[in-house]
Amino acid sequence: MISTLLDRFGGWPDPSSFRPTHIVEVDLDDDIPAMTKSGPARVLVRRSGRPVAFVPVTVPDDGLTSEEVRKVLDETIAAEGYAEEPSHADAPAVAPVRATVVITTCVATRGLLRVLDDVRAQTITPHEIVVVDNRPTTSGVTDLFEQQNIDDVRLVLEHRPGLSRARNAGLAASTGDVIAFLDDDIAVDSRWLEAITEVFRQDQSVACVTGMILPMELETPAQYLFEEFGGFSKGFQQRRYDLKEHRGSSKLYPYAAGVFGTGANGAFRVDALRALNGFDEKLGMGTPAKGGEDLDIYLSVIQSGRTLVYEPAALVWHQHHREIAALRHQIFNYGVGMSAMIAKRWWANRQERPEMLQRLGAGVKHVLGPSSPKHQSKTSTYPRALTLIELGGVIRGPFAYWRSRRHRVS
Repeated sequence: MISTLLDRFGGWPDPSSFRPTHIVEVDLDDDIPAMTKSGPARVLVRRSGRPVAFVPVTVPDDGLTSEEVRKVLDETIAAEGYAEEPSHADAPAVAPVRATVVITTCVATRGLLRVLDDVRAQTITPHEIVVVDNRPTTSGVTDLFEQQNIDDVRLVLEHRPGLSRARNAGLAASTGDVIAFLDDDIAVDSRWLEAITEVFRQDQSVACVTGMILPMELETPAQYLFEEFGGFSKGFQQRRYDLKEHRGSSKLYPYAAGVFGTGANGAFRVDALRALNGFDEKLGMGTPAKGGEDLDIYLSVIQSGRTLVYEPAALVWHQHHREIAALRHQIFNYGVGMSAMIAKRWWANRQERPEMLQRLGAGVKHVLGPSSPKHQSKTSTYPRALTLIELGGVIRGPFAYWRSRRHRVS
């Protein structure tokens, strides 16, 4: 295994020297509690419920009073700026959006029950909730539904393995105007669906909305390293992407598809996603390509002339892997999925080849350049082995896509 061979470069953190980071939430428009637990902390800061910053705070042994916490947060936010609530004052009134929420899973866990509870507790009621079971003969999900007497959720069985197939099964079952996808290893903010549907409701040109994903915990070195790797968050400013004036600043645009969002928190107009033929079933977990299906569909949205909006108020919390071994596997798979997606675009979309060739140099610099935005979150202690493991995945990706094309499960 390539990742095992690259492990010899070492540089792994010493668990005995690691201090867990405490994660808390405060709203600057409410009373702010004191922080009594000493050590490193990350504070999700809100204004009137909307997330505006994720601030690192070091709490001394004698703690911080509520006044001291407010001062630290105010100073940090003033220095870095914060996201104002988007104004919809001049937006035309349109009909409400019926939202189908699809949760994909392949094993019965308490995490799945948590996601279902979170979706039920949204500030607006979903049109329908669909769970797609992608391992129906072994997952135990059907038994879980019976044991918990779950009768307000539609269970769809997709026997063919693969995350793209599971999502497409949810798309086929959807009767809403909008379809929002979630994974089963997250916690969902109560305003998540409201934030998503508001973007679609106010702007009929938007075909896709992605949301912010923050770490549910930072209790182990592996979880902290994943945040250094880049994590899932794309920032606290709402961003709009298209092929016109909203093109982003990267020379790779639109092929630096990671800026658009992550598949664990993405929503689409149902008619637009169906017009794009859904997710590519040769990509994604459960295939040799390992991933890349979310990057591919976001890129397809942009290349089709449609608009994608990243909305940080559509917030979920992700359970990062706790163990280094699982992190190595995850990062290797990300490398495979990314380059498998690029190989797919080259193979299937001949009209994109000139664009891709023009961006080849920028792409190499993005992956390998130490000053690349891709590496900005990495500290001097970030293990070189993890970077090499990802590069090993990138090298393997095109071959993995070729295998996926040849070995599709019917």
